[in-house]
Amino acid sequence: MTDIEDIPRLPDRQQRLDALLVDCYGQDEELSAFGVYFSDALQPPFAALWRDPDDPDHEEAVTVAGLARVDDRRGVRLKVQRPGRRDRHVLAEQLWATDRGSVNATILDDYRHWVGGGGLDPE
Repeated sequence: MTDIEDIPRLPDRQQRLDALLVDCYGQDEELSAFGVYFSDALQPPFAALWRDPDDPDHEEAVTVAGLARVDDRRGVRLKVQRPGRRDRHVLAEQLWATDRGSVNATILDDYRHWVGGGGLDPE
């Protein structure tokens, strides 16, 4: 069994997802597993870009300070710091780590893949 901190270092996304979701039965348990992935493997603070899908022109440099919360309906929210502006809780799938080769980028990409594949119930 792989320690959760080691999952982002596995070379293949499917290997990472298999290791993370091995004991999960259903979307609720998978989302909980991602909550642990973010709380235990993410390495904040780190620089990121925030892109809001509701505003295609929105791209803002932020610093991810860590996990804010996991919401059953909306998913993982991360606390971001914005220079000269108030901090926000942003959906994790709207964030891209600036260092594309980092553990943080891998975790965000894995989560975005899971969400994009129907991981969050649209209801």
